[in-house]
Amino acid sequence: MRATKVAVLSNPTSGNNRKWQARFAARLVAYPQVRHHVTRTLAEAEALAPQLASDAWDVVVINGGDGTIAAALGMILAHWPEAEQPLVVVLPGGTANMTTGDIGMTTSHARAVRRFFRWLDQGAPMDGEIRTRHLMRVEGADDGQVRHGMFLGTGAVMQATKYAHSNVHSRGLGGEISLGLIMIRAVWGLIRRDPRFYQPTQVRMMLEGAKGARITRETAPMLILVASTLERLSLGIRPFWAPRGAAMGLTAIRGGAARFSRAILSLLRGRPNRHVIPENGYESFRADRIELYLDGDLNLDGELFATSGADTPLVITARGPVRFLCPR
Repeated sequence: MRATKVAVLSNPTSGNNRKWQARFAARLVAYPQVRHHVTRTLAEAEALAPQLASDAWDVVVINGGDGTIAAALGMILAHWPEAEQPLVVVLPGGTANMTTGDIGMTTSHARAVRRFFRWLDQGAPMDGEIRTRHLMRVEGADDGQVRHGMFLGTGAVMQATKYAHSNVHSRGLGGEISLGLIMIRAVWGLIRRDPRFYQPTQVRMMLEGAKGARITRETAPMLILVASTLERLSLGIRPFWAPRGAAMGLTAIRGGAARFSRAILSLLRGRPNRHVIPENGYESFRADRIELYLDGDLNLDGELFATSGADTPLVITARGPVRFLCPR
């Protein structure tokens, strides 16, 4: 049997990689079936994508943060014929590493790298657990760029993100411990209606789900709005409880939602209690296409960007799926 052909894409500027990239690259030299590509910018990665596709790799390993993983997946879907797409392995080279946590690799960089090299030592077998996820394609930003991601949020998500940048990440803290601190602070701020966190965003929504079913929600203040193709977010959060049937989950909590302090913990577990009902301001959906009309900022896998205004839709469509390999 021929050796598994493995291409590794590394972003040395991602959180964990800033410290460990040189050591990781040095170890890869011992594996002749592996080709390692280091790209520092999206433009460098895009220039590389056609050649990678033509070389027909069996497995593409993405070593970077959530944003790097999403960008690389977008390029795979764009350049590989659907029937020839490689299996994808993701390594937690970033700061939050939400995607790797959901796909099956540990979010601990050290443990994930040990597992990865053990897999290479075994000949890179392709018989591990396969998980499929879709990718979100996002259009309608103020700069005209098309983006890809697996988690999108606005409302209090933006306030928590800004708090993280100024009070947590700026002090060198990362990983799930830092995410836990941010989550506790944000939830406490929302319960107390602290204006630093409690800033609802006016949003109108149009969703298309399974079998073309359409749902519309007129403009309303949204305290929290999150959409994702992942099943598990950071810290084990599972905030989507609508029945499956479409690729993306979307949960919206309105400003002024009733009994917030009694609802939030059950909501984060994806097991809504009796307070989590539409009449109280809590809704969850499944969709393959989402249109959001808002004037504000959003967080897409850690990247912040602005919409084109409330009159121009932010269009989110599900692409894929992508097959992820979880090495044993």
